[in-house]
Amino acid sequence: MNDKVIHDYFKAKGLNEYGIAGLMGNLFAESGLKSNNLQNSYETSLGMNDNAYVTAVDNGTYTNFVYDKAGFGIAQWTFWSRKQALLDFAKASGRSIGDLHMQLDFLWKELSEGYSNVLNVLRLATSVLEASNAVLLNFEKPANQSVGVQKKRAEYGQRYYNQFATTQKGGCAMKYSKSNKPLVCMQTQSTCYKGTRKMDIKGVLWHSTGANNPWLKRYVQPSDNDPNKAELLNMLGVNNNRNDWNHIERQAGLNCWIGKLANGEVTTVQTMPWNYRPWGCGSGRNGSCNTGWIQFEICEDGLTDVDYFNKVYKEACEITAYLCKLYNIDPYGTVRVGNVTVPTILCHADSYQLGLGSGHADVMHWFPKFGKSMETARNDVAALLNSTSDSGMEDDFMNDQEKFNQMFSSMRKGLQDNDAGNWSAEARQWALDTGLIAGNGTTLDGQPNCMWADFLTREQLVAVLHRFAKMMGKA
Repeated sequence: MNDKVIHDYFKAKGLNEYGIAGLMGNLFAESGLKSNNLQNSYETSLGMNDNAYVTAVDNGTYTNFVYDKAGFGIAQWTFWSRKQALLDFAKASGRSIGDLHMQLDFLWKELSEGYSNVLNVLRLATSVLEASNAVLLNFEKPANQSVGVQKKRAEYGQRYYNQFATTQKGGCAMKYSKSNKPLVCMQTQSTCYKGTRKMDIKGVLWHSTGANNPWLKRYVQPSDNDPNKAELLNMLGVNNNRNDWNHIERQAGLNCWIGKLANGEVTTVQTMPWNYRPWGCGSGRNGSCNTGWIQFEICEDGLTDVDYFNKVYKEACEITAYLCKLYNIDPYGTVRVGNVTVPTILCHADSYQLGLGSGHADVMHWFPKFGKSMETARNDVAALLNSTSDSGMEDDFMNDQEKFNQMFSSMRKGLQDNDAGNWSAEARQWALDTGLIAGNGTTLDGQPNCMWADFLTREQLVAVLHRFAKMMGKA
């Protein structure tokens, strides 16, 4: 996988985990970490896909690589002088223009020789956001450098920090959290999105697609008016058949999907709000689990690849654990639907057996081949929820900035009055009599509000000292 190769390369170069994650988040946004990536908008005008472009540049049949203005590679090199340098570097090393290791070497050369300020930040960064912004604003320099873009790229970086830094520390943190949410590609043009309603969430229901196609792009594509359309297409890949579930009439829809991005990484993509009622499992004699259960599809392959299965199974457990934590769902819990007792976590086959879904076998036609079941899934989800880590604590407290701000403001309000200890009475009266302290202009019980127990800023300190200096004839 390119992500591990890239991480390990920059780790060996001495970047810290924040720096690596911030850099990788930007590279992911630019190219999906694909070293053969040709800017999507140029594929039509140039009449070549990624592989054809690389082949034509390598064998010399395409000679306008330097001046065609098309972004290329993991960093989407675009300006002619940088593409010329990249091409010269590839030729000098005897490697393909699309070779990942060649591009990493060239990227390191650029950072070392022309962007030492960025490199220093990547070595010493104390947060993913700091590192990400250094790359975004001073290296990549895209046209859109807004706060929204900064936030999005830092979120991508946080995914890699959680993936690699936590693992290396020996932690067992959940992959998804309040600060590291799954990738979002809302399919607002889909039949389900436009026609469904909101629901009260009771549990999570698993599906698998029943087709040998592990690529997310088969089912998931951004809406035509999505402001992040180009970036999402870069990550997902383009469905040239336009038979994805966002561009055809289909009486089905899920809250998220699990499968491969264009770079081969297995991940989750959210396609509807969690509280939107999915059209997933159909109905049976006792009703339907569509009302109350968040549902996702796992993209199937040929059902024989143990490596792919293990990745999607782990991903399914991760997103389910995240949703259980988000909505306080007990993975071993049950819910009553009419006269039927329904597990909070189940699959489509389970819903059919309970009379709450249509006649499908997923996921039980696949999971037993690799020794898994919905029972093991519930156990593994529970294990994730029971794990503890610094990352989880940070999620619940320090990363909830809005909650922290509210608590901090509430605490300060309790200090912003005239309550004070008797030991300071003489000094306080002197300060008032001399005009050194005047209060904030409001009154409490007819007295100036001096907020005696509140914090003193440097700004306030120098103002008080300046008043005192004037009283002493020194200012």
